[in-house]
Amino acid sequence: MSARAISNFKQTETRSIPFLECNSRKTASTFRQDRSGGAGLEFALIAPFLIMLLFGIFAFGWSMNAVSSVRYTLETSSRSLQLQNTLTQADIQAIATQKLQALGLKDVIVTIVVDPVSGGFRMAHLTASYAFVIDFPYFSAFPINYATTVTVPLVGA
Repeated sequence: MSARAISNFKQTETRSIPFLECNSRKTASTFRQDRSGGAGLEFALIAPFLIMLLFGIFAFGWSMNAVSSVRYTLETSSRSLQLQNTLTQADIQAIATQKLQALGLKDVIVTIVVDPVSGGFRMAHLTASYAFVIDFPYFSAFPINYATTVTVPLVGA
């Protein structure tokens, strides 16, 4: 290689890219000196939607917790019905209401439908209906209606 080629090679090897170097310095100093409030304006436009999304996720999770609690209460009430076949709908409603009030839930409607005897046992269908209302300030209330059913065999009677 000639001396000129070697010197050109050394120059290109140690030379940095001026565009990236200049841009990174300029960007850092530009953001420090920029006082126009563009980031604040963008945050002010997006923040209400993000907050509503956050509250919506929380409210939906809370409603799923309530549905799970209603289902659990219905299953435990159905176990009581299996142990005592003579319980009426009012008795089951009282058992369920007592357990739901301990969990902080109210206005749950529990109904029982018992099938006729077939093969020595009957089937009881317990249904619980629950309305969960999501209510945000400045918005109309959004009710979500849930219903769940548990079917249990009633032996004897």
